[in-house]
Amino acid sequence: MLTLQKTDPNGLIPTLRRWRRNMSLYKSGALLNPLFDLHTGGESRPVFHDIDREMPVLRRIDAAYDTIRGEFDQVLAAYERLPSYHSIDTDVIHSSGRLQRDRRWSVFMLTCFGRVPQAARTLAPRTLELVRDIPGVYQAMFSILEPGKSVRAHEGPSRMYLRYHLALRVPTVRPPHIRVKDRIHEWKERESVLFDDSWDHEVVNDSPELRAILMIDVARPMPAPLRMVAKGMATMASLHYAPRIVRTMDALVPPPSR
Repeated sequence: MLTLQKTDPNGLIPTLRRWRRNMSLYKSGALLNPLFDLHTGGESRPVFHDIDREMPVLRRIDAAYDTIRGEFDQVLAAYERLPSYHSIDTDVIHSSGRLQRDRRWSVFMLTCFGRVPQAARTLAPRTLELVRDIPGVYQAMFSILEPGKSVRAHEGPSRMYLRYHLALRVPTVRPPHIRVKDRIHEWKERESVLFDDSWDHEVVNDSPELRAILMIDVARPMPAPLRMVAKGMATMASLHYAPRIVRTMDALVPPPSR
């Protein structure tokens, strides 16, 4: 008879848990990166991208800063403390929950592969409409760092998307910054940036105030055959990943009573 030891790291249960973690949709997206690298350039691919040249449609988001900032302030007023990112998506616990555990990297999910939490419809309807009007959006969320909360170095799983940040609130005292590969970007309110999240990146935040951005993952411009592959991956995410994220978001952040 097989006896399982709870403390045995090589036992059946720990092994199954490791398999589950390593085979998650979040990580499995990396399996197709060599295919996408036929277009991206692989190890020579750019770190930051020119919004005006590659995705000028994102300037619509820039232009709506006041609307977006107003709805973000509504979200913050309705929820004194939003849940940590890794409580909504356990796949990001290694970057979100393993550093400075007494402080939070929190999110308010707007849309996840076409699925929308109820609180987003209630508190940020205009931002949601703006985001969903952008072709190729996979995910969008308000991303909030509590004072002094940094995010440890990690890599995004897939080259199928690029990541856009619009800075909503940025401390002026010891302003936080993001390092992507070997380059550093310091956020400034009302300004946006587009970068390849699949490079190693980290956020350093020693500031005494909250930092907030609108974060959007949008389909990378690629030739038609690769776009079809990415579309297939997005469909899988909509069926098997997004429902879990939205259910958890709805449970943790129900719409406020009017």
